[in-house]
Amino acid sequence: MRFAYPWVLLALVLIPFAFRLWKRKQSLPPIRLQLFGFNPPRSSLFLPDTVQTALKSIALVFLLIALARPQSISKTQERKANGVDIVMVLDVSLSMLIQDMGDATRMEIAKETFKQFIEGRTNDRIGFVMFSGEPITLAPPTLDYGLLLSQLRTVEPGGNGLRDGTAIGDGLALAINRLKKSSAKSRIVILLTDGDNNVGRIDPITAGELAQGYAVKVYSIAIGTEGRVKQPLPVITPLGKTFQHVWVENRLNPTLLAQISEKTQGKFYRVQDEQALIEVFRDIDRLEKTEITTKDKLNYHEEFLPWVYAAIFCLLAERILAAFWWRQWA
Repeated sequence: MRFAYPWVLLALVLIPFAFRLWKRKQSLPPIRLQLFGFNPPRSSLFLPDTVQTALKSIALVFLLIALARPQSISKTQERKANGVDIVMVLDVSLSMLIQDMGDATRMEIAKETFKQFIEGRTNDRIGFVMFSGEPITLAPPTLDYGLLLSQLRTVEPGGNGLRDGTAIGDGLALAINRLKKSSAKSRIVILLTDGDNNVGRIDPITAGELAQGYAVKVYSIAIGTEGRVKQPLPVITPLGKTFQHVWVENRLNPTLLAQISEKTQGKFYRVQDEQALIEVFRDIDRLEKTEITTKDKLNYHEEFLPWVYAAIFCLLAERILAAFWWRQWA
């Protein structure tokens, strides 16, 4: 609470003088008649002139407070977020079923890390693209994180009817296409793969140049071990789907991914265990922070009306008492 004109309250010191002046003017004669068997109070505090003067004095106090313009204060915060537009690109080729980074498969670890990353952002639009031999958009850049998380839960290696393979160039190009019309201050792609580009229509270097042209940073992550690894392959039997393990040669191309990231002013990460992948996403989170500017605004709301109403009530009460009840004291 504050007063717009606090100097008006200085007039409150005059209230005692006004009280004495009014009381002297309307003092009743000392002789009073008892009407209708009513016994007048003996205390001077309840004499008619005292009560009437007190009501007028209180009304004056209320009016002076109203004239000082009491105001309540509320604070609003204008918040402007210069967000980051992000597209996560996840390799869903069958090699993501390999379990060489801990107690879970590459896919399970990647999905959990993506999930934590999504839950840690608040003002950024995030999109989701997955690819194997061909890419598909599961969510355009959006603030609907619930949609993103539900789509992430559905992802399985070799699922969604995509061709097998690793089309890094096509996946990256689709992500850039989702960002090229973005007006965000910063636009980034997080590309996670466990293999080398071996299919697709767009060369990864060409996709990197496309990202560079649209000022899109590419943070590329190569996960898993290289060399001979045991890969589960799904097999459909009369009893349902099972997995047959075969030895395969897992190949990565860190040089290619590093070249793309360097060209786009992003960063390349080589990851071989779960904790390292978590640290990578923490690093990206630190590097790509949303810029938020806040401006506090004070709002003043006029609160003089209740004081005016209270003053009117006191004056009406004084007039009613003077016109009716106090007559029997005359």
